[in-house]
Amino acid sequence: MSSLLHRPSGQVGFLLVFCFVLFFINLGQWDLWNPDEPRYAQVAREMVNGGDWIMMHFNGQMYADKPPLFFWLIAFSSFLWQGFSSFSVRFPSAFFGTLSVLLTFLIGKRLYSPRTGFLAGLTLVTSLEFAYLSTRANIDATLTFFTTLSLLCFLEWYRGIPPHPRIEYGAGSCPLPKGEREDVGGCPLPKGEKENGADSSLLQRERESIVGSPFLQEKQEGKKSLIIYGFYIGMALATLAKGPVGFILPLLVVLVYLAVQKDWNGIKRMKLIQGMILFILIVLAWYLPALLKGGREYFNETILLHTVDRFAKGSSHIRPFYYYFYNFPGDFLPWIFFLPAAIAYGFSGKKTGIKREFLFLFVWFAVIFIFFSFSKGKRGLYLLPFFPAVSLMVGQWWDDHISGSIKSLHHRWFSIPLWIFSGLLFGLGVGIPWVVSTKFPSYLSYSLPIALLFAGGAIALFILYRLRYRAAIFFLIVGIIGGGVFYAQRVIFPIINPYKSARFISQEVTSRIQPGERLAIYGDFVTAPYNYYTGIIPILEIEKRDEFIRFLQSGERVFCFLKFRDFAQFQAMEGRPRVELIARRNVGGDDMVLISNRED
Repeated sequence: MSSLLHRPSGQVGFLLVFCFVLFFINLGQWDLWNPDEPRYAQVAREMVNGGDWIMMHFNGQMYADKPPLFFWLIAFSSFLWQGFSSFSVRFPSAFFGTLSVLLTFLIGKRLYSPRTGFLAGLTLVTSLEFAYLSTRANIDATLTFFTTLSLLCFLEWYRGIPPHPRIEYGAGSCPLPKGEREDVGGCPLPKGEKENGADSSLLQRERESIVGSPFLQEKQEGKKSLIIYGFYIGMALATLAKGPVGFILPLLVVLVYLAVQKDWNGIKRMKLIQGMILFILIVLAWYLPALLKGGREYFNETILLHTVDRFAKGSSHIRPFYYYFYNFPGDFLPWIFFLPAAIAYGFSGKKTGIKREFLFLFVWFAVIFIFFSFSKGKRGLYLLPFFPAVSLMVGQWWDDHISGSIKSLHHRWFSIPLWIFSGLLFGLGVGIPWVVSTKFPSYLSYSLPIALLFAGGAIALFILYRLRYRAAIFFLIVGIIGGGVFYAQRVIFPIINPYKSARFISQEVTSRIQPGERLAIYGDFVTAPYNYYTGIIPILEIEKRDEFIRFLQSGERVFCFLKFRDFAQFQAMEGRPRVELIARRNVGGDDMVLISNRED
């Protein structure tokens, strides 16, 4: 096993198998849950059924909330897996989540070593928020792949282009700055000159064998310079996945990184004008036809309402500036315990200075964290694009810690986080069965395997720490989290699915409703899960009580979903229309009822 994992091919194979087990095997074990999954699935289904791949629709109306790339991917997956299902709708997230893990491996390999990339990939795949979103029909795993791809292309370009302009031979000066000439044997001599009796042409050939001929250098630099366009293509695809944030994040990261290094020449050389033209052409290939179809209303919704207003004013999920300071640690469990040590280690190079590799990763993390902290609307999943960066910092720290090369930090930077994590694991292992036996006694047996995993894992971590098996500690943490995530997907999610899914109460409608009869919702919730699981378009959205009363007084039979609290208020009204309560179920934390104005 050790021999296998020391080869890059073995490391990539291990990551692929691990992602397959964690992301794909259980992908269809539970239904699509609110808030996003049923809506995104319904938009993609209306796209396929309506045949309009430019202007998206939801509940029969224009949908301008998100660009189309993710919905195209769901639609393609539905063709690939022969229909819309939980598996096919979630497949793009699992696929691009896996690719993001591989990109993290590649970045770690390029910046540090294959082993750092391998450890960083395992860190990413077992961070709770990333693992969860890679098995949900959310856009963010796809967005993370394209932003990471964009930044990888920038890194490849930046590392492959010399930090100074290449001066042509014969121009009267060296192609290397002063101080580097000795490494290649000096400057080429003018034609006809000799050095210590040697023919200048012979010296020229010897130096070109070390430095490379001007022609070969120019050819290699030309190929490397093309990689920068991958940076702009990645930004364009990220923008087509989730709007302007797709280009704002990688562009900000790169510009801040170059500015911090005071590499103004790097900014000049990254072909900003040509690259942004390429970016605009790719985005306009979809947006311009959509704008021609949707007109000014579409422009106002896509650019003003869902971009500027949402960031500056917040249309939903309005939270304070410091929200991510307490939300992110939970999302990056269990590796958040080791992230402070990784950051401190990266900043610990007092004599040699902060390494450029760590600086890039830290800027990647800090820029996105600060950017979303200034946004009025906040959700934990918005931070997913910097998860590869923090995983790489943690992976590099673990690599140096395992190899014993960390000298600048005290061992407490490792022992204290490990003790806290082990204590938390043991507490969960002991506490989970007690809580379940008190609140949900019929499910006690289902809690015992996860309790044993956590409590046993905590004890095993203590033993391995005493034996100083550092690598084993890392892989045991990966195994504990991976096993816990797999068990949750295989056992826990299917158990709670009847309390989260709208499928069961929707079946009460589909078994009764006849052609021409109408379905509505009344209250502050969305139609998406009921569109998806009933197949009914459109579902009427009623907000005012008077309109609700008139709907129930219709001459034909009608059906309506509403929350039980609203139904109770309706029942207390005097002179209300007579209705029949058909079903009552919990849907994603909401106590929902289905009523009709006629009996079956």
